[in-house]
Amino acid sequence: MRRPIAIPLVTLLALVACGAETGSGPAAPAPLAGSSSAALGTAAPPAPAPRDDGRLPATVTPQRYALALRIDPAQTRFSGTTTIQIAVPEPTWNVVMHARDMSVSRAVAHVAGAPDIPATATTRLANGGVIPEELVLTFARPLPQGQAVLEIAYDAPFAPDLAGLYRVKEGDAWYAYTQFEATDARRAFPCFDEPGFKTAYDVSITTPRGMLALANAPEASHENTPDGMVAYHFETSRPLPSYLVAFAVGNFDVVQGQTSPFPIRAITPKGKGGLTSLALEASAALVAKLGEYFDVRYPYPKLDVVAVPDFAAGAMENPGLVTFREELLEIDPARATTTARRRQALVIAHEFAHQWFGDLVTAKWWDDIWLNEGMATWAESKMVDAWKPSFGATTEEIADVQHVMDTDALHSARAVRQPVHSVSEAMESFDGLTYEKGAAVLRMLESWLGADTFRRGVQRYVHANAWGNASASDLFDALEYVSTQKVGAIASGFLDHPGVPSVLLSWKCGGKNGGKLELRESEWRPLGGGGDTPRTWTLPVCVSSDGQKGKSCFTLGADPIARDLGAHCPAWLYPNADETGYYRFVLDRPQLLALARVSRSLAPVDRLGLVSNAWAEVRQGAIDASALFEVIPTFDYETNRVVIDQLSSVVEEMDRSLVDDGDRPAFRRWVAARFAGKKAMLGWEGGKKEDDDRVLSRNTVLFAMGRVAHDAATLAEAEKYAQKWLKDPTSVPSDTATIAVPLASIRAGASRLDELRAAAKSAKTPQDRIVAIRAMGWFEDPTVLRQAFDVGLTDEIRLGELRYLYGGAVGRRESAPVLYGWEKDNWGKIRARIPGSRGGGMLVGVAGAMCTKADHDDAKAFFEPAIVAMEGVKRPLEERLEQASLCAALREHGAADVATWLKGK
Repeated sequence: MRRPIAIPLVTLLALVACGAETGSGPAAPAPLAGSSSAALGTAAPPAPAPRDDGRLPATVTPQRYALALRIDPAQTRFSGTTTIQIAVPEPTWNVVMHARDMSVSRAVAHVAGAPDIPATATTRLANGGVIPEELVLTFARPLPQGQAVLEIAYDAPFAPDLAGLYRVKEGDAWYAYTQFEATDARRAFPCFDEPGFKTAYDVSITTPRGMLALANAPEASHENTPDGMVAYHFETSRPLPSYLVAFAVGNFDVVQGQTSPFPIRAITPKGKGGLTSLALEASAALVAKLGEYFDVRYPYPKLDVVAVPDFAAGAMENPGLVTFREELLEIDPARATTTARRRQALVIAHEFAHQWFGDLVTAKWWDDIWLNEGMATWAESKMVDAWKPSFGATTEEIADVQHVMDTDALHSARAVRQPVHSVSEAMESFDGLTYEKGAAVLRMLESWLGADTFRRGVQRYVHANAWGNASASDLFDALEYVSTQKVGAIASGFLDHPGVPSVLLSWKCGGKNGGKLELRESEWRPLGGGGDTPRTWTLPVCVSSDGQKGKSCFTLGADPIARDLGAHCPAWLYPNADETGYYRFVLDRPQLLALARVSRSLAPVDRLGLVSNAWAEVRQGAIDASALFEVIPTFDYETNRVVIDQLSSVVEEMDRSLVDDGDRPAFRRWVAARFAGKKAMLGWEGGKKEDDDRVLSRNTVLFAMGRVAHDAATLAEAEKYAQKWLKDPTSVPSDTATIAVPLASIRAGASRLDELRAAAKSAKTPQDRIVAIRAMGWFEDPTVLRQAFDVGLTDEIRLGELRYLYGGAVGRRESAPVLYGWEKDNWGKIRARIPGSRGGGMLVGVAGAMCTKADHDDAKAFFEPAIVAMEGVKRPLEERLEQASLCAALREHGAADVATWLKGK
């Protein structure tokens, strides 16, 4: 058992032995803020200025922390003492570290064999900052070279925006949780809040009796205190960066899962522990699969999975104390939807993959955060497929890549490995490019090198960098060592620059020497995109064809590749076999249609890619928009759920960007014709042992029929199910309810909003509550829809649940303009309800739903000044506005072609 915080740090023990004053808690001498260095001694020189790269001035290096916190979630503030052992490379008057929104009452340095050195504490802006976050300690005399211990007593408010240390009310009880990534540990304790500083932590938390405190490491001991509190002491943690430190306080249910080879527990608010059996089952299976893959057993002594009632992120990989939005862990097995079970497995796998990529091995700086998130995204599907192959997780991930390419092709897109100079830029790093593109590049490298070789390289990287920090070059060096290939050179083209490669494939049969195949590379750019001279990549390309076993692979660069096809000329060629390459492809219209007509011969993942690339060709201007009216009906036979989902997505995007209001009835009839047969086959309900894919296909088909086609029969059927569900949620299958209740809102009135609010309030499970909240954002009546948005301004809906209310509205053509108008009218109230920057991306998302130049210009004029003080929102807004501009360009280019076709039919 490791030494808890009740025993001071080794260095501090030596200081105490020498008679140095150590202090014992936040109740300390009068605050030093405002006193001058001259009052403490000789005037000190100014502290080093904030660095342009966003990092702290290199005055000292932290080597170990001790945190003593006093946390009562029922109060509005908490207090603590942070003790940090530091290395001082050369004498310094100043130490610059991080602290935000806290009042420092005492700051002192202990140096062995010398009197304590008091300090004044001031805060300042960091480079690019909008809130003071750098804490400058100016000492009465210089800290000598060598070792010292900083002791800082402080108190601070619980954060109001689900970041740092914040509190949540569940029923009549209060709970406290942490969320520190990327730069919010500084809101809970003074620290050197950078990923490169990785040290051990000793943590002690004092709480009211009746509450339990949890931290990264196992509890070592606890005792009652004379003032009626309980002091919990935890074992010394493994080395952690500050953003992975975590703790929680409350009256929890603790449900024991496996006990060996390490314990797994589920932690929920009181009374909800009975909903965690599925989470515990998935946790045990997936952490074992990951340990096998990385050839390193789970590296921490315990694993708690914590359900948080209000959470901005989906989940957070804090080692030993992994936090999740409660709906991801708390699932009733008897009523679990297929989507909920799959989503739970994927998120658990993602966060557990971080225990190796991110926790055991940590990025040196935020520009390489893709090493954490890209690898975890890649691993989540691989591990879920290894555990539950029927989930088809990798195919779903490939579908996600089709969407992130749209972002990657924007002129405003950032590189995956983009330089980070500020808190704002660090926050912007957590986007689809980091997650999905990072994962896609890793999947491409895995396919190119071979799965076994790639795995050996990953294992080499993990073993070599365990408990330390690493960069992308370390991973590529390991992959190059095991493969002898130039991995870094290929990966750099995708990671260090934005952009999507495009492969033009053409072939001809006949001739003197038989058929000819040519591959040519360019850059995929949508209509209206513009930009610099197109880039080129060193691009692994694999092509499959009829009559061929396996696939033919090439490395394509700036120069075209030509190959003889021999006497046998294929009827079709598919330019991205198994969709392992990160690129789009272009076929001329006859070849595209020919491939679509034989699409039954393609694997499901290639059919998915064919639909996505046909839509990409339209948006690029390579083929007319009317070609989709020939391509999409060739998939009327389709039964694969992921391909059906892609078809539904394309027709919804067509509806938004290419169809005029006068032609919409004809378009809706055409959409209904595409999905009516599938609906007839799937119905609204299935049997108890129905295949998961069939359930998910039903979801997609019914949404397409109701949301895009506005099929009267489908909406009437949805209303019948919704009425039953509102009376008794258990009377309707959960999968059916997730479809029917939102669809029924489309044509409902104000009384339905009242019913949904009541259903959300009385919901017995998080899933039922989410169904009700999501349905509030689906009204077609603008007046009722705005009333629903008003509910989001109250405490009736938690901050973390607003995504369900507003997110559904952003995604619907009819509701997005209403949401935008409502945001303009209520911006002050919205910002009071959603303080800070955490919800900024959600709020500006509606700008991307604009599809005319006038609407784009209006959104730009409104949002740009509105988000000036919001960190991490500038680039997302730029991307959304560019998406609006591209939609307008596509409409101008293709709407007439679509109208002509629809009128002709």
